[in-house]
Amino acid sequence: MSNYHINSEFAMYPKLVRMAMSKRLLSTLVILISTVIQAENINLSEDVNITLNENTPIKIKSVRGILGENDLIQHKKGQLRAGYITFSEDTASRTSSYALAGHYHVNTQRWNGLLLGAEAYTVLNMGINQNPLNVNSDFFDANNKSSIILSKAFLDGKWGNTEIKLGRQIIDTPHSDSDDIRMMPNYFEAYTLTNTDISDLTLTAGFIDKMAGWENGSNSADFIDVGETLGSSKIDGITYASASYEGFKDLSLSLWYYHYSDIADVLYMEAGYSYTLPEYATFTFGLQYDASHQTGATLLGQQDANTYGISIEAAFTDLGVTFLAAYNQDNGETGATSLSLGGGPFFTSMEDQTLDVLGSAGSAWMMGAAYDFGKLGVNNLTFGLAYGKFETKDASLYSSQEIDTVLEYNLNDKISITAAFALVDFKENDMADYNQFRLIANYNF
Repeated sequence: MSNYHINSEFAMYPKLVRMAMSKRLLSTLVILISTVIQAENINLSEDVNITLNENTPIKIKSVRGILGENDLIQHKKGQLRAGYITFSEDTASRTSSYALAGHYHVNTQRWNGLLLGAEAYTVLNMGINQNPLNVNSDFFDANNKSSIILSKAFLDGKWGNTEIKLGRQIIDTPHSDSDDIRMMPNYFEAYTLTNTDISDLTLTAGFIDKMAGWENGSNSADFIDVGETLGSSKIDGITYASASYEGFKDLSLSLWYYHYSDIADVLYMEAGYSYTLPEYATFTFGLQYDASHQTGATLLGQQDANTYGISIEAAFTDLGVTFLAAYNQDNGETGATSLSLGGGPFFTSMEDQTLDVLGSAGSAWMMGAAYDFGKLGVNNLTFGLAYGKFETKDASLYSSQEIDTVLEYNLNDKISITAAFALVDFKENDMADYNQFRLIANYNF
């Protein structure tokens, strides 16, 4: 991969400003919110950043992306969740957990463009009679206990086509996302800026300092430094900038740049194109490119990703059938980047396996199909089946295959159920095969 260097005016925030914001922002917000919140006057559009363009953005889907999407529009004030997960590996005892969770969020009305928002999230361990040695830890905090966290606490300012959001929040970018496939999604302490002054062009910039949630690598109930989440020491955060353009009919283009302080620079590009054959099918095509290179103190060693991806989706609406296929290949020395905070951007990502597990150059491909039972008179019921293959160039280092089955049912606008089963098989004798089943039920209000 050819080396690259990108100068960014967003590369560093003043250190003293960041320290002051991270220490004082939450306490200030809590004091203000307690005096001015009007919980019954919540306006959904104020809590969800929605930009209306003439052309609808084209979203390229992966199995992981579909399952992990966090849709804030579904629940105006909060959500109750019940979940069960069980994991079985050939060389170890089965682990299982069941839990209840919920969150409630409120925000003030805007005043001179400003509003305050907050959300509390709790996860309850209901395994009263369960052997603590066999608890699946994906659902709980570091001690496999119940927890409660102030998951959101932010100041939002909106003036014309410019919006800023400062504090604890959910963000969804290619390399940092909610990945909502457990009891609690990922949350971030971040400072973001969005501008849409130019028609069909969305510009964003941001700084990510801390992360909470089931993938923060330490304790889901705590906001910890993103450097520690990535397996390093504390760092001066992650700075990012992006440009997304929707000005061409049926075509979406996006460019993202990330600076991981003393770790790496990452460049991500994506294009999506949609074509409809009237009364027949809609085809969606995707292209992606992802590259990384070490920078600064190189706290995580060499970073040399050079990843390409292609995706095609064919939706036959009249038949209720959708087909999906994708391919990724990485030619870098260190394989696809493992710097994602969440599920990651790769088109071939499955329920469990993703391209970055390879740890060196290699490839992955997947294919799947889904059926909408509405064509048989059962509305809002979908069944999906997918197969994926992940392998390094030297197949003796890593070679796996995964089969996913997914059943999703939306009883109404408030109640949804997702059941997902993943079976992962390895060719290497020193790696144990495993399977995983999870069931998540949501009540949105």
